[in-house]
Amino acid sequence: MDNPREDTPTDQYRTRGAFTLSGVRADAETQGMEAGFAAVHVELKAKAREQEDMEEKVQEHEAVISGCDRVVDRIVRSFDLRLFDLCDKNRDAPRYRRYFPEGLRSVTEADAREVEPKMVRDILKALDEDKDKPGMKPLHEEYFARLLGAVEAVEVADAACTKVEEQLAFLKEKTIPDVKRRWVEERIKLHADLTKKFPNDAARVESYFRRFAKPRKKKGAPVEG
Repeated sequence: MDNPREDTPTDQYRTRGAFTLSGVRADAETQGMEAGFAAVHVELKAKAREQEDMEEKVQEHEAVISGCDRVVDRIVRSFDLRLFDLCDKNRDAPRYRRYFPEGLRSVTEADAREVEPKMVRDILKALDEDKDKPGMKPLHEEYFARLLGAVEAVEVADAACTKVEEQLAFLKEKTIPDVKRRWVEERIKLHADLTKKFPNDAARVESYFRRFAKPRKKKGAPVEG
Protein backbone atom coordinates (compact mmCIF):
# COMPACT_ATOMS: atom_id res chain seq x y z
CA MET A 1 0.00 0.00 0.00
CA ASP A 2 1.32 3.43 -0.88
CA ASN A 3 0.45 6.73 0.79
CA PRO A 4 -0.45 10.09 -0.73
CA ARG A 5 2.32 12.61 -1.29
CA GLU A 6 2.26 16.17 -0.02
CA ASP A 7 1.03 17.39 -3.41
CA THR A 8 -1.61 14.69 -3.90
CA PRO A 9 -4.93 16.41 -4.70
CA THR A 10 -7.82 15.93 -2.30
CA ASP A 11 -9.87 14.32 -5.04
CA GLN A 12 -7.55 11.31 -4.97
CA TYR A 13 -8.11 10.91 -1.25
CA ARG A 14 -11.82 10.82 -1.94
CA THR A 15 -11.70 8.23 -4.71
CA ARG A 16 -9.10 5.97 -3.09
CA GLY A 17 -10.88 6.16 0.22
CA ALA A 18 -14.21 5.27 -1.37
CA PHE A 19 -12.60 2.23 -3.01
CA THR A 20 -11.15 0.96 0.26
CA LEU A 21 -14.29 1.53 2.29
CA SER A 22 -16.50 -0.18 -0.26
CA GLY A 23 -14.16 -3.16 -0.55
CA VAL A 24 -13.89 -3.73 3.21
CA ARG A 25 -17.62 -3.29 3.79
CA ALA A 26 -18.54 -5.63 0.97
CA ASP A 27 -16.42 -8.45 2.35
CA ALA A 28 -18.27 -10.44 5.03
CA GLU A 29 -14.97 -11.28 6.72
CA THR A 30 -13.83 -7.65 7.05
CA GLN A 31 -17.09 -5.74 7.33
CA GLY A 32 -16.93 -3.25 10.20
CA MET A 33 -13.16 -2.97 10.30
CA GLU A 34 -13.39 0.22 8.27
CA ALA A 35 -15.27 2.25 10.91
CA GLY A 36 -12.37 4.42 12.07
CA PHE A 37 -11.21 5.18 8.55
CA ALA A 38 -14.77 5.83 7.41
CA ALA A 39 -15.28 8.52 10.05
CA VAL A 40 -12.26 10.59 9.01
CA HIS A 41 -13.03 9.98 5.32
CA VAL A 42 -16.49 11.51 5.77
CA GLU A 43 -14.89 14.44 7.60
CA LEU A 44 -12.41 15.03 4.79
CA LYS A 45 -15.14 14.98 2.15
CA ALA A 46 -17.12 17.52 4.19
CA LYS A 47 -14.12 19.83 4.50
CA ALA A 48 -13.37 19.50 0.78
CA ARG A 49 -16.93 20.51 -0.04
CA GLU A 50 -16.64 23.39 2.41
CA GLN A 51 -13.54 24.54 0.54
CA GLU A 52 -15.39 24.42 -2.79
CA ASP A 53 -18.27 26.42 -1.31
CA MET A 54 -15.88 29.03 0.09
CA GLU A 55 -14.05 29.32 -3.24
CA GLU A 56 -17.37 30.02 -4.93
CA LYS A 57 -18.24 32.52 -2.21
CA VAL A 58 -14.98 34.38 -2.87
CA GLN A 59 -15.91 34.63 -6.55
CA GLU A 60 -19.32 36.00 -5.59
CA HIS A 61 -17.73 38.64 -3.37
CA GLU A 62 -15.22 39.57 -6.08
CA ALA A 63 -18.09 40.08 -8.51
CA VAL A 64 -19.70 42.49 -6.04
CA ILE A 65 -16.42 44.36 -5.67
CA SER A 66 -16.12 44.59 -9.45
CA GLY A 67 -19.60 46.10 -9.69
CA CYS A 68 -18.90 48.63 -6.94
CA ASP A 69 -15.62 49.54 -8.59
CA ARG A 70 -17.41 50.30 -11.87
CA VAL A 71 -19.57 52.81 -10.02
CA VAL A 72 -16.51 54.49 -8.51
CA ASP A 73 -14.78 54.65 -11.89
CA ARG A 74 -17.84 56.20 -13.51
CA ILE A 75 -18.08 58.93 -10.88
CA VAL A 76 -14.32 59.60 -10.96
CA ARG A 77 -14.40 59.98 -14.76
CA SER A 78 -17.30 62.41 -14.52
CA PHE A 79 -15.49 64.39 -11.82
CA ASP A 80 -12.37 64.43 -13.96
CA LEU A 81 -14.23 66.00 -16.88
CA ARG A 82 -15.71 68.73 -14.70
CA LEU A 83 -12.36 69.46 -13.09
CA PHE A 84 -10.71 69.45 -16.53
CA ASP A 85 -13.13 72.13 -17.71
CA LEU A 86 -12.54 74.17 -14.57
CA CYS A 87 -8.79 74.04 -15.29
CA ASP A 88 -9.31 75.39 -18.82
CA LYS A 89 -8.71 71.91 -20.23
CA ASN A 90 -5.13 71.91 -19.00
CA ARG A 91 -4.12 68.66 -17.34
CA ASP A 92 -0.85 70.25 -16.25
CA ALA A 93 -2.63 72.90 -14.21
CA PRO A 94 -1.68 72.74 -10.50
CA ARG A 95 -5.33 72.37 -9.49
CA TYR A 96 -5.83 69.42 -11.81
CA ARG A 97 -2.54 67.80 -10.77
CA ARG A 98 -3.61 68.10 -7.14
CA TYR A 99 -6.35 65.55 -7.83
CA PHE A 100 -4.78 63.48 -10.58
CA PRO A 101 -0.98 63.80 -10.26
CA GLU A 102 -0.44 60.79 -12.50
CA GLY A 103 -3.54 61.15 -14.64
CA LEU A 104 -7.07 59.78 -14.57
CA ARG A 105 -6.16 56.23 -15.59
CA SER A 106 -3.78 55.88 -12.65
CA VAL A 107 -6.91 56.00 -10.50
CA THR A 108 -9.52 54.17 -12.56
CA GLU A 109 -7.15 51.36 -13.54
CA ALA A 110 -5.58 50.92 -10.11
CA ASP A 111 -6.17 47.80 -8.04
CA ALA A 112 -9.83 47.98 -7.05
CA ARG A 113 -9.33 46.59 -3.56
CA GLU A 114 -6.03 47.93 -2.27
CA VAL A 115 -4.98 50.97 -4.25
CA GLU A 116 -7.94 52.77 -5.82
CA PRO A 117 -9.98 53.23 -2.62
CA LYS A 118 -7.00 54.99 -0.99
CA MET A 119 -6.58 57.23 -4.04
CA VAL A 120 -10.27 58.12 -4.03
CA ARG A 121 -10.01 58.89 -0.31
CA ASP A 122 -7.22 61.35 -1.16
CA ILE A 123 -9.45 62.95 -3.81
CA LEU A 124 -12.23 63.29 -1.22
CA LYS A 125 -9.86 64.86 1.30
CA ALA A 126 -8.62 67.38 -1.26
CA LEU A 127 -12.17 68.11 -2.43
CA ASP A 128 -13.29 68.81 1.13
CA GLU A 129 -10.32 71.10 1.73
CA ASP A 130 -11.02 72.98 -1.53
CA LYS A 131 -14.79 73.34 -1.20
CA ASP A 132 -14.59 77.08 -0.44
CA LYS A 133 -12.05 77.85 -3.17
CA PRO A 134 -13.20 79.61 -6.36
CA GLY A 135 -15.21 77.32 -8.64
CA MET A 136 -14.97 74.28 -6.36
CA LYS A 137 -18.18 74.54 -4.38
CA PRO A 138 -20.38 73.14 -7.21
CA LEU A 139 -18.00 70.20 -7.65
CA HIS A 140 -18.04 69.51 -3.94
CA GLU A 141 -21.80 69.59 -3.83
CA GLU A 142 -22.16 67.32 -6.85
CA TYR A 143 -19.41 64.79 -6.20
CA PHE A 144 -18.36 64.57 -2.56
CA ALA A 145 -21.30 62.56 -1.26
CA ARG A 146 -21.47 60.40 -4.40
CA LEU A 147 -17.76 59.57 -4.30
CA LEU A 148 -17.86 58.90 -0.57
CA GLY A 149 -20.82 56.53 -0.87
CA ALA A 150 -19.24 54.72 -3.81
CA VAL A 151 -15.85 54.17 -2.18
CA GLU A 152 -17.48 53.08 1.07
CA ALA A 153 -19.41 50.45 -0.88
CA VAL A 154 -16.13 49.12 -2.29
CA GLU A 155 -14.56 49.05 1.17
CA VAL A 156 -17.51 47.18 2.68
CA ALA A 157 -17.48 44.66 -0.17
CA ASP A 158 -13.73 44.22 0.18
CA ALA A 159 -14.00 43.62 3.93
CA ALA A 160 -16.64 40.94 3.36
CA CYS A 161 -14.48 39.25 0.73
CA THR A 162 -11.37 39.43 2.90
CA LYS A 163 -13.20 37.69 5.74
CA VAL A 164 -14.10 34.73 3.53
CA GLU A 165 -10.60 34.65 2.01
CA GLU A 166 -9.08 34.41 5.48
CA GLN A 167 -11.45 31.61 6.44
CA LEU A 168 -10.62 29.80 3.21
CA ALA A 169 -6.88 30.19 3.78
CA PHE A 170 -7.14 28.72 7.27
CA LEU A 171 -9.22 25.83 5.97
CA LYS A 172 -6.70 25.05 3.21
CA GLU A 173 -3.53 25.62 5.21
CA LYS A 174 -4.51 24.29 8.64
CA THR A 175 -7.77 22.36 8.83
CA ILE A 176 -7.65 20.17 5.73
CA PRO A 177 -3.97 19.19 6.12
CA ASP A 178 -4.75 18.03 9.66
CA VAL A 179 -7.72 15.96 8.47
CA LYS A 180 -5.56 14.49 5.69
CA ARG A 181 -2.91 13.53 8.24
CA ARG A 182 -5.51 11.68 10.33
CA TRP A 183 -6.95 10.12 7.15
CA VAL A 184 -3.53 8.64 6.34
CA GLU A 185 -3.09 7.43 9.92
CA GLU A 186 -6.44 5.64 9.92
CA ARG A 187 -5.73 4.13 6.52
CA ILE A 188 -2.39 2.80 7.72
CA LYS A 189 -4.09 1.42 10.83
CA LEU A 190 -6.73 -0.32 8.70
CA HIS A 191 -4.00 -1.82 6.54
CA ALA A 192 -2.24 -3.11 9.67
CA ASP A 193 -5.48 -4.60 11.04
CA LEU A 194 -6.15 -6.36 7.76
CA THR A 195 -2.59 -7.67 7.71
CA LYS A 196 -3.10 -9.15 11.18
CA LYS A 197 -6.33 -10.77 10.03
CA PHE A 198 -4.78 -12.23 6.88
CA PRO A 199 -1.09 -12.65 7.78
CA ASN A 200 -0.47 -15.14 5.01
CA ASP A 201 -2.38 -13.37 2.25
CA ALA A 202 -0.64 -10.10 1.44
CA ALA A 203 -2.29 -9.96 -1.99
CA ARG A 204 -5.73 -9.99 -0.40
CA VAL A 205 -4.77 -7.19 1.96
CA GLU A 206 -3.46 -5.05 -0.89
CA SER A 207 -6.60 -5.71 -2.93
CA TYR A 208 -8.55 -3.40 -0.60
CA PHE A 209 -6.32 -0.47 -1.51
CA ARG A 210 -5.91 1.41 -4.76
CA ARG A 211 -2.61 3.12 -5.46
CA PHE A 212 -2.32 6.88 -5.83
CA ALA A 213 -1.56 8.30 -9.25
CA LYS A 214 1.99 9.45 -9.82
CA PRO A 215 2.53 13.06 -10.93
CA ARG A 216 3.05 13.48 -14.64
CA LYS A 217 6.53 14.43 -15.71
CA LYS A 218 6.78 17.84 -17.32
CA LYS A 219 7.97 17.94 -20.90
CA GLY A 220 11.69 18.57 -21.11
CA ALA A 221 12.32 17.40 -17.54
CA PRO A 222 15.54 15.42 -17.13
CA VAL A 223 15.14 11.66 -16.97
CA GLU A 224 16.40 10.10 -13.75
CA GLY A 225 18.63 7.10 -14.19
